[in-house]
Amino acid sequence: MTGSVSREKLDKLDQMAKKILAEIGIRVLSRPFLALLAEKGLCIKDDRVVFSPDQIPALLAQAPDTFTLHGINPVHDITIGRGASKIAAGYGCAAIMDPDGNMRDAIFQDHVDLVKLVHASPVFRINGGILAQPSDVAAHHSHLAMMYAALKYSDKCIFGIQCSRDRMEDIMGLAAIRSGGVQHLAQTPRILTMISPVSPLQVDETGLEALFVAGQYHQPVIISPGVAAGTTGPIDLAGNVAMAAAEALGLIMIAQTLNPGTPVIFGLQCYGSDMKSGNISIGSPAYALQAKYCAALARYYGLPSRAGGAVTDAGNLSAQAGYESMFSMFTAMENQVSLIVHSAGILDSFGAVSFEKFIMDLEIIQMIQFYMDDMVIDDHTLNFDLIQSVGPGGLFLTTMDTMKKCRTHTWNPAVALRRNLLGMSPAERLLKNIQDTREKMLAEYQAPAIDPGVLKNMDDFMRQKGVDPDALPLYY
Repeated sequence: MTGSVSREKLDKLDQMAKKILAEIGIRVLSRPFLALLAEKGLCIKDDRVVFSPDQIPALLAQAPDTFTLHGINPVHDITIGRGASKIAAGYGCAAIMDPDGNMRDAIFQDHVDLVKLVHASPVFRINGGILAQPSDVAAHHSHLAMMYAALKYSDKCIFGIQCSRDRMEDIMGLAAIRSGGVQHLAQTPRILTMISPVSPLQVDETGLEALFVAGQYHQPVIISPGVAAGTTGPIDLAGNVAMAAAEALGLIMIAQTLNPGTPVIFGLQCYGSDMKSGNISIGSPAYALQAKYCAALARYYGLPSRAGGAVTDAGNLSAQAGYESMFSMFTAMENQVSLIVHSAGILDSFGAVSFEKFIMDLEIIQMIQFYMDDMVIDDHTLNFDLIQSVGPGGLFLTTMDTMKKCRTHTWNPAVALRRNLLGMSPAERLLKNIQDTREKMLAEYQAPAIDPGVLKNMDDFMRQKGVDPDALPLYY
């Protein structure tokens, strides 16, 4: 058994993935990269790269089974591929949703506020990426603006952004200034870039350029097919997972061919589908079930894994948002998915990010962590002497043992309600708890130390690229 999935099932999925790679292959939507991959020894048939079954283990063996992702501040360093799941916030939304389900375009201030919330929360050791795609920054500069915010307002590990070659170079150049120079950056994995195939079974030039540049800087990549059962993938979940595994393995092998030793994460972001509309469904149990197989297959291949977290199809902050998010997040953490993305704030099938749900999802994560930490069972915690001294019919509430431990040994929610509504309706009181928690986190946020010379060099770099950091739209 690998996790809770039998070896027999994994063998069958592996055999199908290898059959797909050998007999169908991955279409490469770039003539220059087709030529480069052929030059490096891969088999090209028409516009596809194909892999023989005996070729796959050798290429996968070049990728490390674990790696350390380094924070700007070393206190935030994490190991990817070993131990408990590492958590990253939502990614990629261009809209903000209020508690009633009303949406507006995200702005740069939203992204900065989310950077600060991520930095302030001990749940996260990774910051940045597209926390909210800003509508008030020119599209050709938004990658730099978002990266600048993550590097200035946080010193955690860095989530990058999949871009074209020139923009990837921009991101690497800016991150290198913040983290000690290009040579130092190239020696220490710091920037995670998430790269998705164009399902089914294709990869475009932007994805390949991002893969190539990240590898040249020895920075890790998440290969994360987003295959939806019944639309971009087979409706049978086994076929959907097998095809997604083929896509992930294909791009991982391309990464190793381009830059051997590139740290990679095997990710399956596999969805269900709403057959009435053709839309993806991320609140479906199919999403959580396929995440379980992602973790098992990654262990099978000796690679770190990535899947999604607290996600939902709900169109507002609601009971549906809560139970769908809890189920998916719990499944990913219980199966020790190495890196869980979309762990906080997602609503409406990735249609929007919600500050209110972000705060609720933090509580979901902390609840699961409490459960995953399990209980210590020893003579001290069994505490026969205490039970004997209280005796039948006694009261433990007033013992000194309870007094000493009452703030550290129980679950105390920041958001969830426990009776005292202070004259409000339950919904009003819950929303007030959420808003108070958000305001408290932002008020207590402390900017990380940054050398003035480094900040000046970052500002100069931004101006050279056509972005005045002093003119970025912030509204305090």
